[in-house]
Amino acid sequence: MTCGRLLVDTFLTAKELIRETNYDLTNLAKVQLQQKREDFDDDLLPQFYVTSDRLFQLTDHTEKDSYLTFQLMCHLSVIPLTKQLTNIAGNLWFRSLQNARAERNEMLLLHEFKKKKFILPDKKQLSAKEMKRGMFGDEEVEEAEGKGGKKGPKRKKA
Repeated sequence: MTCGRLLVDTFLTAKELIRETNYDLTNLAKVQLQQKREDFDDDLLPQFYVTSDRLFQLTDHTEKDSYLTFQLMCHLSVIPLTKQLTNIAGNLWFRSLQNARAERNEMLLLHEFKKKKFILPDKKQLSAKEMKRGMFGDEEVEEAEGKGGKKGPKRKKA
């Protein structure tokens, strides 16, 4: 159902755009939207299916949560902001919505290199062993691999 659609994760976006100690919907609705949200324990969920009145309470609660999420997205101006970031960086919009900052920076650099008529090679995918060597240095990994009983890379002395 979501194929070809942009998905906005308000939890990730809120972490990116505002500084709070708690990023759950109850707190963000109170702080950012000045609205109260009732919260209930997930363990009580089966009890909502006992009677139709309780089931309607659950659907009302879920509908209000959806509306609060949408209001929060509008309050934070997520769509215009990520569209502008996408236009500047030249990456895909859904990657801006996923807060892929490193990819945005890489795309900015790629476009600048292209303007200066540089040809860049394709990006190489590293294997797990190559990633370890990149993180810890060749000698450290070889030391750890050479010793019998220990697994994993050994760090050098400071």
